[in-house]
Amino acid sequence: MKKLVVIAALAFGFTQLNAQDNVTVKMSVKVEGLPEEYAGMAENDVVTYMKGEKSKTEVTSMMGSQLFLNDGSLTTVLMEQMGNKTGWTMTKAETEADEKENAAKRQKPTIEYTTEKKMIAGYECTKAIVTSMVGKDKEKKEVKSDVWFTDKIKMPGTSKGRKGGGMGPDLTDLKGYPMQTEMSMNQGGMEMKMISTVVEVDTKPIDDGVFKVSTEGYKMMTYKELKEQQKKNSEEMDNH
Repeated sequence: MKKLVVIAALAFGFTQLNAQDNVTVKMSVKVEGLPEEYAGMAENDVVTYMKGEKSKTEVTSMMGSQLFLNDGSLTTVLMEQMGNKTGWTMTKAETEADEKENAAKRQKPTIEYTTEKKMIAGYECTKAIVTSMVGKDKEKKEVKSDVWFTDKIKMPGTSKGRKGGGMGPDLTDLKGYPMQTEMSMNQGGMEMKMISTVVEVDTKPIDDGVFKVSTEGYKMMTYKELKEQQKKNSEEMDNH
């Protein structure tokens, strides 16, 4: 069940938002369909700050916290769970190389735009249906997500990465900023729905101090070390 909490945090938490001046977006992420005793653990509060080329996303839940900071040249990720503090850094060159590698492997989803409208956090949003293929090889299956977006919050063409972030749908080609995403999934035989909703958008000036973080007390790794660790963990799982 811990995996579900991580999925809830990463699926919509790590939103790469660059070159947007002074916008703070507060988001709520929850998972429907979990047993009652686990429901609270899969709820996350997400706050993203954007100023110029800088962005910072903070994810908090009952299980811990995650922070993603991008200052335009370096990405810093800090995670704290059960008192365990870890983190890693990634240069702009590593980010671009990773995106290129993932793009070559990933099948882009299809996006169907509808005429349905509704208001979310004061913004008129349009509904899009995003159809993705998830899983590996013969296990691949089609997953549909309902995404409500607005074109009033700019997403520059130079901004790379998956707007859905993490394990959520690839929204790179979406014609606007995702204000609400509903994605159905099956984990361990349980049918669940992950819902990410923007609850507040603030355009007040953001102090530069917001983008300064301390890594003191965290066990830090480089991106290369992180990839090596992930490879080792994957091999260990395959051997069991």
